[in-house]
Amino acid sequence: MGAALIELKEAIAAWRGRPVLGPLDLRLEAGDFLGVVGPNGAGKTSLLRLLAGRLPLHGGQRVVSPPPAGQALTGAEERAWTRRAVGWLFQRQEDPGQVPFTVRDVVGFARVGAAASGDGEAVSEAMALLGILPLADRLYRELSGGEQQKVHLARLCARHPELYLLDEPTAGLDLDWQERLTQLVETLYRHSGRTVVMVTHDVDRLPACCRRVLLLKHGRCVALGAPADVLTADTLSGLYDCPMVVVGRGGRFHAFSETDGMRMQPARLQGAKGGAL
Repeated sequence: MGAALIELKEAIAAWRGRPVLGPLDLRLEAGDFLGVVGPNGAGKTSLLRLLAGRLPLHGGQRVVSPPPAGQALTGAEERAWTRRAVGWLFQRQEDPGQVPFTVRDVVGFARVGAAASGDGEAVSEAMALLGILPLADRLYRELSGGEQQKVHLARLCARHPELYLLDEPTAGLDLDWQERLTQLVETLYRHSGRTVVMVTHDVDRLPACCRRVLLLKHGRCVALGAPADVLTADTLSGLYDCPMVVVGRGGRFHAFSETDGMRMQPARLQGAKGGAL
């Protein structure tokens, strides 16, 4: 068992006095890739907020003990580590609007407050990794939705966080761009070697590098374990309250309702092939 980066112990979170998550036990290890799957209102985003220290505990514990020391941080030290080491890709990004920012400008926002040395290099490396270096001088507002999401992923990468929190990074994109972003998340994980928690309501979007999957329903853990053990027809049928069919392919899993499986399967599997980045 590796070092625990963040550990939740009987953690309970509430929003405006209403419990939204827990009690939940979760050990997030350094270098882990955890997929979080569940229907709307399951508590997925609340879990990200709890991991990021943005949602106060209503009960239980949140223990932060980053390596190499592995000692639990408290108070100001914990808050400072969280601000520095946790990077969040929101489902709905802040839109620069009509301000004529270039792609390089938007990615460079990640370095605000960081040490000045190496800023330009960090931004260029992030854009190269995500394949948007040729777009560096384009205006952000002129990009497609998929291209804009790649820019935000590059901005996150340029921060060099220790923990990536990805809140439905493919939401609102067409099938082609969903697959492109899924592959880019895998590229980012394998290149950085950091810890990733990715929230999605669609198991198709979990990349093959996903090590564990947490299924949430009504704020409670339904299952937690290796994808092959968790993403089964029986488990997902209980999660979504309808008969499900699951197809495994190349380390990825594709799920659809049994009632319209024959209609949806070709589209889902076609989408899984993706295209060139």
